[in-house]
Amino acid sequence: MKRTILLALTLVFLLTSVSMAGCTPATDYTDLSVRDFVGKNGIVTAANPYAAKVGLDILQQGGNAFDAAVAVSFAMGVVEPDATGIGGGGLMIAYNVNSKQSMFYNFREFAPANATIDKYQSDYSAQSGKAIAVPTQVAGLLTILEEQGTMSRQEIIAPSVSLARDGVVVTPELAKVILDNFTVLQKSREETMPVFCIDGIEPLAEGDTLVQTDLADVLQNIADYGKEYFYTGEFAQKVVDAIQQAGGYVTMDDMKYALDNYPVKSAALTGSYNGYDILTVGSPSTGGTMLIEMLNMLESYAQTNGKISDLQHNSAEYINLIATVMQLAYGDKEKYMADATQVDVPLQGLTDKQYASDRMEKYTAGQAYLGTASGDTAYGDPWKYQTEQGSVYSDGESGDHYSTTSFSIIDKEGNIVTFTQTINSFFGTGYVPEGTGFFLNNEINDFSTQPDSINAVAPYKQPASYMMPTVVLKDNKPYATLGSPGGSRIPSAVLQVLLNLIEFDMDIQSAISAPRVYCFTTDDGDVSATAKDIYIENALKEIENSLVAMNYNVLLYGDKQYDSYFGGVQGIKVTDNGYHGGADPRRDGKALGY
Repeated sequence: MKRTILLALTLVFLLTSVSMAGCTPATDYTDLSVRDFVGKNGIVTAANPYAAKVGLDILQQGGNAFDAAVAVSFAMGVVEPDATGIGGGGLMIAYNVNSKQSMFYNFREFAPANATIDKYQSDYSAQSGKAIAVPTQVAGLLTILEEQGTMSRQEIIAPSVSLARDGVVVTPELAKVILDNFTVLQKSREETMPVFCIDGIEPLAEGDTLVQTDLADVLQNIADYGKEYFYTGEFAQKVVDAIQQAGGYVTMDDMKYALDNYPVKSAALTGSYNGYDILTVGSPSTGGTMLIEMLNMLESYAQTNGKISDLQHNSAEYINLIATVMQLAYGDKEKYMADATQVDVPLQGLTDKQYASDRMEKYTAGQAYLGTASGDTAYGDPWKYQTEQGSVYSDGESGDHYSTTSFSIIDKEGNIVTFTQTINSFFGTGYVPEGTGFFLNNEINDFSTQPDSINAVAPYKQPASYMMPTVVLKDNKPYATLGSPGGSRIPSAVLQVLLNLIEFDMDIQSAISAPRVYCFTTDDGDVSATAKDIYIENALKEIENSLVAMNYNVLLYGDKQYDSYFGGVQGIKVTDNGYHGGADPRRDGKALGY
């Protein structure tokens, strides 16, 4: 493979993102000097401009939001192979503007039938074959297309086939990920080195062309033969053999189970905040429940202390408030949230407004909540607010990966679809079945290996996830849609962007670009009981001393204005003038529309 610089497609990337509401589209859709877009007929915002363009083309061809979303999903597996692909899974929320109905499609990966807890007590690595869960992406996408779309598989998948076969220009973010995770890529050297390296030696860099011929062939076969091609027959056997050779437990029976049982369709998990309706994802996601709980706590605060917008945006006191709320919700997540089809989860209690009010008693103005560092329990007792009592479990575990991708779409009718999907860690396990071109996930790592954990690995169980694609309504009309990658930072990222929109009346791009913080339940470092770890972007360095005075141990993350550690929110806001799509400068995000 020769290094190819495509001058006509050279990406213009800036470290800052300036809102350009009302602007005309850039001549070159890959130009990231402008991230956002205002339109009246439809918007696609995704973590990669190539994928956003695929979705826009589908909308302009007459496809609906579901058509565009499935097309973008396949495309993201081509242009962000480090974060997503057909070897993984995801979650989707949609809102039909005419029926005023929401729908939640769950195609999150699940543990194979042979994945019993005893097999993970020793000799387990997060990137071993044991970490591979049953991939459900293809079953989910094609079922969504069949049930909600208007276009054929061939029409929807064809753009991704072309991107894989003809190649795409490597973005700065992808180049960095390839370099930083080169050892992972070398686990399947014969499959990956010819694709992600120049002459099989030097890692692809920004401006090089990524060509994925094997992946193109697989995608074409899925387009021609449907989801059965992926889950049954010769191809499925090849995938299963590769997993078992790597030490994993997936069988052909597991693949058939995925085909027959996924995706799982239900109504969205709902909540409310100061007159806004929140439509988000339920189990196995924990992020949606956390978002509702955090918003309930903030609503409770406002009833006692006045409007949150009375606090200066991103002031030390505002940061202290949301950091406390984050801690309290993360603590409840670790204790109580997991796959509700297999364990008792007090969902009613966790989303109860009185429970949130009781939890806010932990908040003190001008002082960090030290939580477990001061000997307090990290969690509350939501079972008191549950109609039926159930089991209580010991603390679980949570992954802290950066990978995953998210995108949002609104069509000319106003229908909204938002996806978050993943293969977990960067490039998943690093394993690529021979001749397939896609990476196998390591989603088992999102389970706990402790037998008494609510999130302990078990057959057919789905691992808890922070993924939380979300739709927001105002007066029963679409107001906004948001989603983000970022592992445990997803709920905090979405919360901050949503507050920027609702409380501080920002436009979508400004809300996304604003600096962020992250405060988890437990301390990552050797911190005494007199201080609490908080991560902040460098743009907030000016309030560091004020946070220290509140007993925070401030950890500046990244050496630039933006850092991907804090997620990569893609979102759309409905305005009086149409739709405004915003994209995160922490990733290669781009909003396109017409």
